[in-house]
Amino acid sequence: MSARDIEYFTKREREERENAARTDDLTARRVHQEMAERYSALLRDILAAPPVAQA
Repeated sequence: MSARDIEYFTKREREERENAARTDDLTARRVHQEMAERYSALLRDILAAPPVAQA
């Protein structure tokens, strides 16, 4: 993954958390929170993975 991917996932996680905080609908809030958690998990996986050597 590139730095651009990390930047995108970070941005999307933040946006989903903001969306969750703004909505009064409990179902929509839960969905936004779940999406934020998925982006967060992707970031954790990316950042925990060893760098790939380029040939």
